Amino acid sequence: MKYPKLLEKNDDIGITALSSGASDSIETMNEAIKNLEKYFNVYATQNVYGSYIVSSNAHERVKELNELIAKKVKLILLARGGDYLYEILDYLDFDLIKNSNIWFEGASDATGLLYILTTKYDIATIYGKNAKRFSELTIDNQININLLQNNLIKQTNFKDRDVLSVNGNFTDTGIIIGGCFDSIKNIIGTKFDNTNKFIEKYKDKKIIWYFDIFAMNSLDVYLSLLQLKYAGWFKYSDTFIFGSIRYETIDGNITYEDAIKKALSDKKNIIINANIGHIDPVNIIINGSLTKIKYDNGNYELIEEFIDSQN
Repeated sequence: MKYPKLLEKNDDIGITALSSGASDSIETMNEAIKNLEKYFNVYATQNVYGSYIVSSNAHERVKELNELIAKKVKLILLARGGDYLYEILDYLDFDLIKNSNIWFEGASDATGLLYILTTKYDIATIYGKNAKRFSELTIDNQININLLQNNLIKQTNFKDRDVLSVNGNFTDTGIIIGGCFDSIKNIIGTKFDNTNKFIEKYKDKKIIWYFDIFAMNSLDVYLSLLQLKYAGWFKYSDTFIFGSIRYETIDGNITYEDAIKKALSDKKNIIINANIGHIDPVNIIINGSLTKIKYDNGNYELIEEFIDSQN
């Protein structure tokens, strides 16, 4: 696993909109950039202020991303989520990205890039925040900045919601991978899907999965979990973490909790309603890190470490 160098104060970072722009929330984005400028030198591409539907055409988004890479920024932060990152995948220069030694961070639709970089190219990525969510320096945003600038830290749930473990208390360790479930399901079976080779490579360390469900209905969650299971993705995994769901729709006469339990009935450790995803505050997940998770009577802690593997 390749881990880019952690950042120092006033390092250069870039913000670009690989999906939606901030045309509907310019003041919020400006506040976010101001807050980030307290720590870093920020370059924002033109499309950051593009349409909130999709910031610019696919070729233009890739061009602006490449311009940030050429500036040798240390981190590329995606502006916000959306629905259209998937359409740029065929135009990305993955060799350029692979050789850049840059951290990529985002959430939601950013999964379409982050997941592929980690599972296909063995590059650690960060599932945390999109740039727009730094409009306030909340506790979890400060944790995010501290993680980027210093070193890996222990994180805990924020006690703002009830966290459920299906089978009680447990401790487990493994390479953590996941993202927005709504986006991951689009990768299955495509040329960008290297998941089975990835899990084979790290099977001795086991795999911990996390899923951020945005707007999938409960039946879709059940069937998609089965699809991933049938595809072999879960064969080296005992532990699964599900974040709080942003938009809930019960369908097929099955709740989300029952959908998860039923699909993963053969798995030991399942956490539901964790601080991951679209509802702040959130934990910052480093895809590709060796993560120890401990759940104890309604609370959990995460400790992420870099593994000694740069091949």
